[in-house]
Amino acid sequence: MTQFRSPRALARGHGAAGTGTGAFFWERLTAAALIVLGAVLLAQLLCLSAGGVTLEEARAWLAASCTGGLVLLFFVIAMINAYLCSRVLIEDYIHVPGRSLAALIGLVVFTVGLGTVAVLAVLRVMFGQ
Repeated sequence: MTQFRSPRALARGHGAAGTGTGAFFWERLTAAALIVLGAVLLAQLLCLSAGGVTLEEARAWLAASCTGGLVLLFFVIAMINAYLCSRVLIEDYIHVPGRSLAALIGLVVFTVGLGTVAVLAVLRVMFGQ
């Protein structure tokens, strides 16, 4: 009976899980957002440092709601992008199930921890604590 089935019918159920396109899209979207945000923040930093800036002036620059919000957004998107891209690498190159699970759990802990520290540091400067 299988000799009457098409090659597509024989291959059905043995291919990709169908979730790769979504991961690909989010990786590229976060990377594009990082490029734009990074360029804006870099331009602001270059303008700020052109005249020689003191620590208090830098804190005031970061405490501004627009600048602080952009920096927070940059860190959050950077951690999301780092997680997405590293997850793909782990899933593609670590084939031992226990090691893969441990690496994925470590990746989540690392990215959430690093993102939390970065966000708390910016918030601390913004609100002067």
